[in-house]
Order: sequence, then structure tokens, then C-alpha cells
Amino acid sequence: MVLILQFISNDCVHLFNDVESNLVYGTLAAIGIGGAAAIIGGAAVLKTGISALGIGKKKRAAAAKQKKLDEKVAALEDYDFENAYADMEGAQYDIKKAEMAELGAAAQLGDAEKLGLAQGYTPGQLGKAKGYNAQGYEGEGYTSQGYTAGQTNIAGLQRGANTGLTNTMNNLQVSTAAADMAAQEADQSLAASQDLAAQAGTGAGGATALAAAAAKSKQGVASSIDQQVKSNEQMRARGESELQRAQLAQGNTASQFGLGQSQFNVGAVNQAAQFGAQSANQAAQFGADAKNQSNRFTADAMNQAGKFKAQAQNQFAQSQFSADNAAKQFGAQSQNQFSMADTAAQNQFNMADISSQNQFSLAAFGAENSMNQFNAGNQTNANQFGANTDFQARQLAAGGDMTVQGLEYGQLSDAANIAGGQSANANANLANQKSQITGAAIGGIDAVAGVLSKSDRRLKKNIKLIKLSPSGLKIYSFKFKDDILEEKTYQGVMSDEIPKEAVVSHEDGFDRVNYSMLDVEFKLIK
Repeated sequence: MVLILQFISNDCVHLFNDVESNLVYGTLAAIGIGGAAAIIGGAAVLKTGISALGIGKKKRAAAAKQKKLDEKVAALEDYDFENAYADMEGAQYDIKKAEMAELGAAAQLGDAEKLGLAQGYTPGQLGKAKGYNAQGYEGEGYTSQGYTAGQTNIAGLQRGANTGLTNTMNNLQVSTAAADMAAQEADQSLAASQDLAAQAGTGAGGATALAAAAAKSKQGVASSIDQQVKSNEQMRARGESELQRAQLAQGNTASQFGLGQSQFNVGAVNQAAQFGAQSANQAAQFGADAKNQSNRFTADAMNQAGKFKAQAQNQFAQSQFSADNAAKQFGAQSQNQFSMADTAAQNQFNMADISSQNQFSLAAFGAENSMNQFNAGNQTNANQFGANTDFQARQLAAGGDMTVQGLEYGQLSDAANIAGGQSANANANLANQKSQITGAAIGGIDAVAGVLSKSDRRLKKNIKLIKLSPSGLKIYSFKFKDDILEEKTYQGVMSDEIPKEAVVSHEDGFDRVNYSMLDVEFKLIK
């Protein structure tokens, strides 16, 4: 039993040496071979031994697969494509040139027939035009009638004192009846008072008092009379002022009425006189206009008659002159047209003959040129067809070579992919067994260190955000740059975006992540 444990312990030491680069450095670096040997015991030692069985074979298989993969990749990288079109040139062929036919000299037209001198004529002479003497008339005049306008007379208007107005308050009198009655009442009252005083026996003092009262009463009567005098004077002055204003207003009203009436009368007289003068002037003007229109009508009629007679004589002479000239011109034109027609007919016959000869020569020339061009075109087409056929055959051969090279490269690529898959499977098997050995050997280390994975952003590519974890961490899909065939896609986090306590620095300079401290699972997606 001791020998078995020793054997297993030695294998575990070698195993730890092999997987050392995948263990956690830092807080776990102190766990060495001695610590591992101290942990190995009991069921863990037995589990480790069982898990280590066959790892050497898997290592050799993984190495063989990796070697085969390296060979396939090297063959793929060393494959040299050859451009089968590199030395190919375009189709070339000779162009057959058509030969130009020779055209003879064109037939020449002889001298054209000359036209004789045109026949002329002498035009007739037109006599002087007939005129006429225009008849005039003297205009009738008339003497205009005027009138004398009447004048306005305001001498009879009454003004000032002549209007008969008087001051009704000029002779106001002072009324003394009330004053006399008051004095009498005062005297009677005094006498009665004296009688009473005598009867009462008041003596001289009472009489004096009564006399004083009587005097005071008479002073009041005199004061009342004075007030009436002053009031009368004021009313007299006010009446005088009102009288003057009334006289002035009456004078103005009378003057305005008299002036307006006089102006109305004079205006009526003037309008009558003006109407009479206008009527006389209109009658005289109408008479003069009637005479002038009659004289002008007579003169116009005489002038139109003379003008019509002169125009008729001139038109007759002009018609006769035009008829004579037209007859002479027609005779000359007839002779000239006959000469021109005869000369033109002779020249057209000569031109038609020369044109027929030239057209025949041109037709023969064109036919020969067309035949030469047709033959040259057929020869050129034949040369082009042969050159194109040869070029297409060489294109097909070069295309076949390129297709074969593509198939060969595809076959090498497929072999490399297969070898890569086999190598990846062998490495996965080896890694799986190493993980089992490591887990069996160190037991509870996973509970402390967690599951580690390369999570440095610099080791990854094709990084795409998938979602967020419950705690808000960003979860990505990505591929590792060292995956040659780029077949595996993983899910995980970026070490620069998570809490620092879950990041483990590795001696190779790239970060590892302890996923057991996160709510994110590192896993293979596809």
C-alpha cells in the first residue's frame, strides 16, 4: 500500500509540473509540491491515481495531432499559386485591306448654247395730269348784344334815434308813501308810549327814551328812501345801456334786410338783362353759322365736281398709256421666252447625255469597290474567328489550371481543418484529464481559487456584447486569437471591466479571471 501511494505521489509531482502554468499565482503560489503531497491522502490520493491513468498516451496523441496539424498548415502556407493567365496575350489577326478601284475621267460638257439678245420695246409717254381750281367762301359774322347791370340802394334804412326806441326806465320816481306811513306809525307809537308813560308815572327818563326811539325809527325811514334813489339810478343806467344795444341791433338787422332785399332785386334785373343779351347773341350766331355752312357746302360741291372730272381724265389717259406699254412689253417677252426655251432645250439635251455617261462610270466604279470591300471583310472575319478560337482555347486551358489549383488548395485546407479538429479534440481530452487530475489532487482548491480562464482583452477578437449579468456585468461572445482555425466561440467577461478581486495576474503578462467570484459563467458557445 505504501508503494502504491509513493507511485501515485510521484506521478502527481510530474503532473503538477505539467499543469503548473494553468494554476493560480499570488495567494496560491505558496502551495507547492510539499503542500500538494500533504493534501494527498485517503480517497483524494486514490482519485488522483485513477485520474492520472492514460495521460501519457493522451499527451503523445495530442503531440502527434499537433505535429500533423503543423505539417498541414505549413503545406497550406507553402502552397504556391501559379497564374495560368500570366503569359496569355490577346487574340491577334490580320486585317485585309480592300483595294480601291480606279475611276476614269468624267465626260466633259461642251460649250452651252448662247442666248441671243433680248427683244426690247419703247414705252409710251404719259401726258400731264389734269387739274382743277378749288372754290372758296366768305364766312358770315354777327354783333354780340350786352346789358347794363342795376345797382343796390341802401339810403332809406333807419338808424340810431330814428328807429323810435326809448329808455323806459329814464323817468323812474322815488316812492315816499311807505316812508310816510312808517313815520306816522312811529309818531303814533311814540304818542301812545308817552300816554302810557304818563299814566304809569315814569317821569322825564321815560320820555327821553321814547324820543330817542322815535328818532331812530325816522332814521330808518330816511335810509329806505335813499336806497330807493340809488336803485332807481342803477336801473336807469342799465336801461340806457340796453336801449343802446337794442338800437344797434335794430339798425344792423334793418341794414342787413334792406341790403339783402336790394341785392335780390338788382340780381333779378341783371339776370333778365343777361338772358335777353344771350338770347340775341345765340340767334345772331345761329344765323351766321347757317349761312357759313351753306356757303361751305356749295364750295365743297363745286370742288368735288372739279376734282372728279380731273381724276376721270387722268385715269383715262393713264389706262391708255398702260395698255400701249403692256402690248409692247408682251410682244418683246414672247420673243425672248421663245429664244430662252430653245436655248435651254439644247443645253439640257447636252447635259443629259454627259450625265448618263458619268453615272455609268460611277456605277461601275462603285460595284468594283463594293466587291473589293466584301472580299476584304470576309477575309478579315475569317482571320478574327481563327484568332478568337485560339484565344478562347488557351483561356479554357488556363481556367482549368486555376480550377485544379483551387481544388488542390481546398483539399489542403480541408486536411488542415480536419487535422486542426483532431488536434483540438486531443488537446481537449488532455486538458480535461489534466483538469480531473488537478481537481482530484488539490481537492478543495477550486472552492478557494474558483474556475480560472484567460480573460485578457488582448487575447481575444470578434468581441460582441451579448447581455448583462444580474449584477450588471457585461457578458461578451468572443474568439481567442491563438485559435488557428477560428472554430470556437466562448462566453465570458473582460478582465478590465470586473472587480479587481476577481482578477488574477499571470506570469505571461495576461490576466486570468476567477469566475467563481462572479455571477457569470465562462463557457463554450459553439
